[in-house]
Amino acid sequence: MNTLQKPRKREERHVTSFLEIVDVGTGERHVLAEFDDLIEAPNWTSDGESLIYNRSGLLYTYEIATGQSTVINSDYADWCNNDHVLSPDNSQIAVSHHTEEDGQSRIYVLPLAGGQPTLITAMAPSYLHGWSPDGRELSYCAERNGVYNIYTIPV
Repeated sequence: MNTLQKPRKREERHVTSFLEIVDVGTGERHVLAEFDDLIEAPNWTSDGESLIYNRSGLLYTYEIATGQSTVINSDYADWCNNDHVLSPDNSQIAVSHHTEEDGQSRIYVLPLAGGQPTLITAMAPSYLHGWSPDGRELSYCAERNGVYNIYTIPV
């Protein structure tokens, strides 16, 4: 049973965001792009050629070589938050998506190239945190019966 009192609502955030990389050895910073709104949680692809980030509920690929951002087609999963992780083989991405029906977060998996999301956690709220190295399970934090805990679930 979900004991949250109010579902999450879409909101405007008036911020400037920078997508940047930092050389941890030297501390040198390089701004790749600037945005007039909030971007979150950039993740490197395993080949080091792209960053995946979210912006206004959608996922994007930023190609390092071209400096171009492209929306990843996530079909109806268009209210994703900063909880997204790539599968170990980089073929899929798992996301936390707030459904329009109740505004609660559930976990979905879809192809990294874009496509139809598959529901993983029917119960809400569920907030994604990681993908096991063998690609078989997701870990997540969830509220169940008024208590938050950490869970795993097969993919």
